[in-house]
Amino acid sequence: MSTPASHASRRGARGSSILEVLIAMAVLAMAATGAVAGMLSASRNVRDGQLYQGKRLLAEARTQRLWLADKAALVRNAVAYPAMKPEKIPVGTAPWTVDNTPAVVGDPGSGAYFELDATGTLKPATGIAPGTACNDTAVPNGTYCREVLVTQGLKGGVLPAPGSVLPPGASAVTVWTRVWRKGEDASSAVVHSEVFVQ
Repeated sequence: MSTPASHASRRGARGSSILEVLIAMAVLAMAATGAVAGMLSASRNVRDGQLYQGKRLLAEARTQRLWLADKAALVRNAVAYPAMKPEKIPVGTAPWTVDNTPAVVGDPGSGAYFELDATGTLKPATGIAPGTACNDTAVPNGTYCREVLVTQGLKGGVLPAPGSVLPPGASAVTVWTRVWRKGEDASSAVVHSEVFVQ
């Protein structure tokens, strides 16, 4: 025969188990939320890594193309090192200029504007007038844009004394290449520099 005390203890036990289930569900929900947040962050990092890799490819391909080019033209067109570090100068601002080499399909070292196709391949973007600044409204969001700058001397604008570092009669220039994806923060641009001697 059950007594009022045994009913009360059963009710208390039943209440404890419901409370325990609710606490367990809350803990599980927090763990699931953390797992989803982690997966979203990992997905974003993978995407950002792919975008960075595309920018890096475009910057380095331009430099590789210059290794085969006439360096005398680089020396003639070099400008004095700017007052501000080149990577700090805003996108689309002089002395940076848009890459003026004609775009060749299959050659990421040529052209200024690129888009990512559905397969993840970079290809020349069409419909943008040559010489259009990277930050111009005519350049659609998501377009990769390449700018170049050639400065006199070594990195940092150092002009070595004749015969000190360079052979007599030689000139050094630094070629800067910046690739930015329109719509992203300017700090996400990739800047590559290389010193060439003529």
